[in-house]
Amino acid sequence: MVGDRLNEYELLYIVSPRVPADDVANVIERVDALIQNVGGEILTTDNWGRRRLAYPIRQYFEGTYVLTTLKMPPAGAVGVEAALVISEEIIRHMLISGIIPRTSGGRTREDRDRAFDAPRDDAAPREEREMRDEPDEEPGSDEEPVREPEPAVAE
Repeated sequence: MVGDRLNEYELLYIVSPRVPADDVANVIERVDALIQNVGGEILTTDNWGRRRLAYPIRQYFEGTYVLTTLKMPPAGAVGVEAALVISEEIIRHMLISGIIPRTSGGRTREDRDRAFDAPRDDAAPREEREMRDEPDEEPGSDEEPVREPEPAVAE
């Protein structure tokens, strides 16, 4: 039956920084229960932790990011979004139809942290960088140099 069809969704939401770290799990459980009440099924929930926002939202500069993948009927999306909009604990959310596949070639949080902590090439002293950039020998130096053709002289 068409009414029983479940679509896949990704829900990313930011929990307000006013919610204590101990209570974030309770907020996640309430959002999961909201999804289940509209006939949805939670596939995964990933708490990314508290992070700085790219720009202020409702005068907050940080929040706890949570990514949930789920299945629910299309009609349930309207109810979930309406509840998230009026929630004071959720400062921003985004519900996307379809699940974005995560490939093994993608960067994990550990990869990003390792890349951030690694010394950058431009942090090395200038002389070191120049020495690394200079080849030991010119390519093709064993050949004779190519001569430029002499310009033709009009008589």
